[in-house]
Amino acid sequence: MEYKFINKDKIQLDPDKMFRTLDIDGNLINAKYKQVATNEEILDGYEHMVLSRQQDVYMTQLQRQGRMLTFAPNFGEEALQVATSMNFKDGDWFVPAFRSNATMLHLGVPLRNQLIYWNGNENGSKMPEGVNVMPINIPIATQYSHAAGIAYGMKLQGKKNVAVTIIGNGGTAEGEFYEAINTASIHKWPVVFTVNNNQWSISTPNHLESGSETIAAKAVAAGIPGVRVDGNDLLASYDVMREAMDYAREGNGPILVEFITWREGPHTTSDNPRIYRTEEEEKENEKWEPFHRIEKYMVDKKILKKEDIEKIKEEKLNFVKEEYTKSLDELDSPIDEIFDYTYEKLTPELAEQKEEAKKYFGGNK
Repeated sequence: MEYKFINKDKIQLDPDKMFRTLDIDGNLINAKYKQVATNEEILDGYEHMVLSRQQDVYMTQLQRQGRMLTFAPNFGEEALQVATSMNFKDGDWFVPAFRSNATMLHLGVPLRNQLIYWNGNENGSKMPEGVNVMPINIPIATQYSHAAGIAYGMKLQGKKNVAVTIIGNGGTAEGEFYEAINTASIHKWPVVFTVNNNQWSISTPNHLESGSETIAAKAVAAGIPGVRVDGNDLLASYDVMREAMDYAREGNGPILVEFITWREGPHTTSDNPRIYRTEEEEKENEKWEPFHRIEKYMVDKKILKKEDIEKIKEEKLNFVKEEYTKSLDELDSPIDEIFDYTYEKLTPELAEQKEEAKKYFGGNK
């Protein structure tokens, strides 16, 4: 099989080069571009982008009102996340980061699960039957090792499936990043490692986080392909991820995909970006944000009517509000659940703490 973007001898080292189909206004850069995704896939992907955005908008309002705990919004990163999930096949696995909301929604994780999880109840991590998504991963970059392990298991079983995972650009400075891609490369495990390069590691800019010209260039040391793509371009991200997943699925081993994007919102709702970046800087980078570009393309191609854009936004926001109201009935966790799943048998210290907690809270709630 030939691959358009993937070539071990041509890893994308130039920081000024990336694959992109849509210009800053949403027009095709190359008039000869042949759409890979179907119209139906693009519309469905767009609707999930809107759902994720409306969820973040409403959850941010709730958090500011004290009705939601701290969470990590996905503002500006919806396209790359949905483009990833659009290419999944039955049996593939996704190992998320804490900023993977849109991917998880599109793969079938109920919205209510995420509302419950971010409001403090771990029952939100219980996935429905058949949804191959691991719980949200909070430690940085450990999901790379988890995905590599899942891919190893699938290879042992002779399955034609892939594991996909994502970290932020800061995660590439962690040891597990290098250990996972190197080990997966040695054994040709079917895993697609992706990096959501949103230019910031909390408040640290990318150039102070990594000495490498590009994140894709880090693939060189592991002997695997590295590809850079505009993560705010749904079409380009879809095309690259399709090839990347096919590449791994065919037994060629792992690949590293660097999505270039911009974190429009805070790192989490406890962060204040105004301390370390200017409003002017944000406005300049957000000219490339994902929504207006894919909307322009869809309207031009008659995939979407212009008048339907606001209807979709309203419909998704209403759904988020309804699910939040329903989620409030599922927030309570028995104290037992907080203690009982760390060890097969509680240690004396944990047993004592559990009893103290029950006395303090007046029962098991």
